[in-house]
Amino acid sequence: MENPFELIERRLVAIEGKLDSLIQRIDNPKDSNLSPTWINSKQLAQHLGISTTAVGNLRINKIPYYKIGGRILYKKQEIDEYIEQTRHKGGREYLNEYLNSSQGKERLNQSKF
Repeated sequence: MENPFELIERRLVAIEGKLDSLIQRIDNPKDSNLSPTWINSKQLAQHLGISTTAVGNLRINKIPYYKIGGRILYKKQEIDEYIEQTRHKGGREYLNEYLNSSQGKERLNQSKF
């Protein structure tokens, strides 16, 4: 017969693991599969700090949207991902990439005395 205290301890460890997982999902909603946050054009405009007209212009060919019952809605997470993908690098980032590339290292070695 199994020791009941060992059984209880195993179950408590399993419960702690599940609680830790839930806390992680709550603390990091981007990483979890929780239900999406739906926003309308006005809320998106406020989120991005642009006009609703600009949101309409973006919708034409750029940002993902959904039309549900005549209403246009956006998944906030998809919009945030789109914004991250459109990030442009600064000049310093391009310089660092070049200097770390084989071509850049070769060029640096040639210019040394």
